[in-house]
Amino acid sequence: MKTFQKDTQESAGFLKYTGMAFQMILIIVSCTFLGFYADQNLPWKTPFATIVGMLLGVASSLYLILKKL
Repeated sequence: MKTFQKDTQESAGFLKYTGMAFQMILIIVSCTFLGFYADQNLPWKTPFATIVGMLLGVASSLYLILKKL
């Protein structure tokens, strides 16, 4: 019985952190894509919107992850 409870707790922790990683990846990729899309439609020569979108995605995903911990 104790082995089952220990395995269940370990699985719950693994699933929690796996879900957080997927959430972080999704936020970063979507913000980067939005920045890339903005760069395609703006007359800039340098990809400012892609860089800002990527940094915004990293910052917001870190904020949400640290808020959950």
